[in-house]
Amino acid sequence: MSFQKVLLKLKRLSAGPFSVKKMMQRMAFILLFSSIIGLGANISLIKKFFRGEYQYGFFSLEEYSSIVFITLGEAEELFATGSALFIDSRAAEDFKEGHIFGAKNIPFVERKKKEELNMDPYPPEGIYVVYCDANECQSSVELAKLLHEKGFQDIRVFFGGWEEWVREGLPVSKEDDWK
Repeated sequence: MSFQKVLLKLKRLSAGPFSVKKMMQRMAFILLFSSIIGLGANISLIKKFFRGEYQYGFFSLEEYSSIVFITLGEAEELFATGSALFIDSRAAEDFKEGHIFGAKNIPFVERKKKEELNMDPYPPEGIYVVYCDANECQSSVELAKLLHEKGFQDIRVFFGGWEEWVREGLPVSKEDDWK
């Protein structure tokens, strides 16, 4: 097909109801509309990002090789077999309002430094499942990083956290199960 024939076809296309200009306008509208929906759906994450809450939330898996992210199913299996200690990294007030049954409360906000974290009664070879509110919460990741720095070897971060556990109707408590 010659260059003149291609130009002639493009002219015919641009003259009809499916003109290139209209198509580009529609594509721009769809792109703008989907961007607005995406921003609206993630507004809470965007606000947290600009407040600096994710400043330390990212890390290298090579640097923190003992940390693994797990799903609800994996957390539920570890709970059912009793093979892991669940650690709630939320504030003490949130823990008292409810937590995963048998969990230990180690609020990250109160122990932001490795030296402030007393894990002496717990063997570093054990399995530890760290959780917080939900997947938007970063305190579980930060606490897991501290545990890694203290020599703990098998740390699982349950990213669905308290909200997903409760939503699925799994065992919870409002008592201090360690007394």
